[in-house]
Amino acid sequence: MKLQYLFVLLLIMVVACKTKEKKQDLQVEVSPQDTVQVVESPEPPPPPEEEIDMGVNLDDKYFLVVDVYTVKEFAESWNKEYQKQGFKSAVIMRNEDGYYRLAVQSFNDFELAQNALKVLRQEEDFKDAWIDYR
Repeated sequence: MKLQYLFVLLLIMVVACKTKEKKQDLQVEVSPQDTVQVVESPEPPPPPEEEIDMGVNLDDKYFLVVDVYTVKEFAESWNKEYQKQGFKSAVIMRNEDGYYRLAVQSFNDFELAQNALKVLRQEEDFKDAWIDYR
């Protein structure tokens, strides 16, 4: 009988120890440091676009010419009219023929000048525009 009591006592001790272990497992403390915050990385900024000057630079090679004049005052008067319309135009003159050409854009790259001429010719007032080379 003593053996039975010892067995029961041993069984109670084993069960009691397991219960304490379970209670200790359940007591988990979560601190704010244990939390994970997912932060999306911002999108990289787009590469800077190369700004194309839409005006006339007398150092360029190719000019989109819209009119030609023999009198400088007429050329300057029409230049002011085009500037009111938003163009950054300029009067250019080729020394060999003496005509005043009114250019609305200039380029150093011939392909860019051709593409701009195609766009410019889509407007009714500029159907006769052409590229002048210096």
